[in-house]
Amino acid sequence: MKSRTKVVVIGGGIAGCSTLYHLTQEGWTDVVLVERDELTSGTTWHSAAQVTNFGANQTMVGLKTHSINLYKRLSEDPEYPINYHHADGGIRLANTEAQMQGYRHFSSMARGMDVDLEVIDAEECARRHPLISTENLLGGLWDPLDGDIDPAQLCQALAFHARKAGAEVYRNTPVTALTQHKDDTWTVHTKHGDIDCDIVVNACG
Repeated sequence: MKSRTKVVVIGGGIAGCSTLYHLTQEGWTDVVLVERDELTSGTTWHSAAQVTNFGANQTMVGLKTHSINLYKRLSEDPEYPINYHHADGGIRLANTEAQMQGYRHFSSMARGMDVDLEVIDAEECARRHPLISTENLLGGLWDPLDGDIDPAQLCQALAFHARKAGAEVYRNTPVTALTQHKDDTWTVHTKHGDIDCDIVVNACG
């Protein structure tokens, strides 16, 4: 295990693995991830794993669009493919006019990010998904790129590509304490030894 690195990411779920991957994509290869158990063994492995463009503001829409494009690229990677049901489509339902107004707002906002969300009426909801009851239903917001992904496979793929770029991943390595020094560097204390670093990313649950 390294005793000195630039960044230590704590936590091997989707937040930690994604952070590690993106650091390497930005050229930061002197980075490590420490996970107390196995990758995805916390909250990530049993998440619903829905992948959608829907977001409350343009920043979130932009981040989700980035994720969709990344996951699609990873799913098509012959070296380490993952299960991603891309663009199955999904509907967020509304039974109040306030919800419908909110969906019109989200749809308009998303268009500014080149994301195509469609506001549809109750009959169109039922046409696109015949199991939906239209009783007390005003309509919904259709996201054509809605899908779902295997979260455990996704984390493993992100870690695989991060390792390939030079990062290191230490499993079964619980963090026991953190020490911040006067020069703002850190020591991450683990069950298997200490790691000095410039930056700590806390991606724990």
